[in-house]
Amino acid sequence: MSIEYPLWMEIDSHSLHTNFNRIQQHLTIPHASRIIGVVKADAYGHGLESVLLLQKWGMNRFGVATVQEGEALRQSGIKGTIYLLGGFIDQEIPGIFKNHLVPALSSQEEWEQLKSAVQSNQQALEFHLKVDTGMGRMGFLPEELSESLIAQIGHHPYLHLKGIMTHFASSEKNPTYTHQQFEIFQNSIQKISYLNQIPVQDLEKHCCNSAGFLFFPDYHLDLVRVGIALFGVSPISDPSPARSLGLSPVMRIKSRIKHLKNLPSGCCVGYGGTYITQRQTRLAVIPIGYAQGLLRRLSNRMEVLIKGQRAKCLGVISMDQIMVDVTAIPDVKRGDLVTILGPDGPDEIRAEEMAAWAETIPHEILCSFNRIKNRIVI
Repeated sequence: MSIEYPLWMEIDSHSLHTNFNRIQQHLTIPHASRIIGVVKADAYGHGLESVLLLQKWGMNRFGVATVQEGEALRQSGIKGTIYLLGGFIDQEIPGIFKNHLVPALSSQEEWEQLKSAVQSNQQALEFHLKVDTGMGRMGFLPEELSESLIAQIGHHPYLHLKGIMTHFASSEKNPTYTHQQFEIFQNSIQKISYLNQIPVQDLEKHCCNSAGFLFFPDYHLDLVRVGIALFGVSPISDPSPARSLGLSPVMRIKSRIKHLKNLPSGCCVGYGGTYITQRQTRLAVIPIGYAQGLLRRLSNRMEVLIKGQRAKCLGVISMDQIMVDVTAIPDVKRGDLVTILGPDGPDEIRAEEMAAWAETIPHEILCSFNRIKNRIVI
């Protein structure tokens, strides 16, 4: 895409490659094949271009939330293992087989649906068993793993159990609860292994998301599911966990000033007049709004970088425009570069900082920008 567009996203390929290497080095047993790159939600807004780069550099395991996402990866040329982490309904089962996805099995009903499907087409399918150890979302509760069910799951002629997984609910802030989840998971692994007479080492075991990967190295097990950290961002509004590992943000959002306006003191700015100028104020209008991914909660809070200096958003964010205060920035003109996310000179706007302004998590900030389709890999 041409950078002549007034709004675009840059994908920093050097940072992405460095992050991939750093994450490998941080594993208890470093190896690229132990990383499941979680690339759901259009790779956290970074696009398929990023996934193809990761494959080029050696990543061969990918995680998605939906069959549709898995199909998009196959159509784009992804050859490695694709794990379907978000479950499925009956109508999606043909897509699992067609795209050679590895589903995470979460219920007796899903098991029965898969059994019925393989009996019809006699096509083998690998799957992982998901245990709900305290997330309260997807997965079998430990008490639902009866001896008869485990026996079926472990000895089917076409459905092959390849791994066991769980998902941490609070690994970014509650170590006690995370330890409890891990203990429940370990007990479930032992139970499944014993009843199926399958050696524990023959099953791929994984529980760590990005927060688990960063904060609980002893829990890395056989595989780790790394999403937001792969893109250089911490799973909390503090960037220090990512920085401490040498991870750098991959996404940059840039624009250009479309209009400049001088307002006297006492003027309302934006819908609802939520901001009133307190002095002679010079405003710059930037062509990005909530339609392009800026959360409205950032109104009167967020800042951008222009000529390496911060300019604060004034007024409510419009559908496709924001107004920022450039009074203190000299020589600003129409067409000047605006950095919404990323570095400009010594300063940088990070997703973690935007998340703190919006009282949300960095994941939402990144995913919201997937509406920006003018992407450039640099």
